Amino acid sequence: MNDDNQPSKDYFGCFGKNAAEALALLMPVVDVALKAHETGDYQAFRNVMTDSLAARITPEGFQNAYEAIAPQLGVLISKRLVAAVSRAGNPRLLFVARYTNSSDDIVINITFTNNAETPLINEMWIE
Repeated sequence: MNDDNQPSKDYFGCFGKNAAEALALLMPVVDVALKAHETGDYQAFRNVMTDSLAARITPEGFQNAYEAIAPQLGVLISKRLVAAVSRAGNPRLLFVARYTNSSDDIVINITFTNNAETPLINEMWIE
């Protein structure tokens, strides 16, 4: 395979000059979002998401997703960052996670918006 086709180095957007600096800012936000998802705490999740994401995820929608997904997953046991990529110019962190009620690896995608003074989540999927 040609090196020109290789993905670029990890992308963290405007959140740091290197991975350590960026992850020091981003990981606490990831932790808040995942704990909020695990416990059904919409307000905690709302505190770390953009207005754009909040327009798509209402408190009722969040509650419905929580009731449908959280019991199947259980409690987060571990997560491992596998990549940080560019998604429309914004940093997307890709994790593989393990939960107490699932023997499967769970993929978590969290995209931050670059145009925020503090890190805010603009997209989040747990699959």
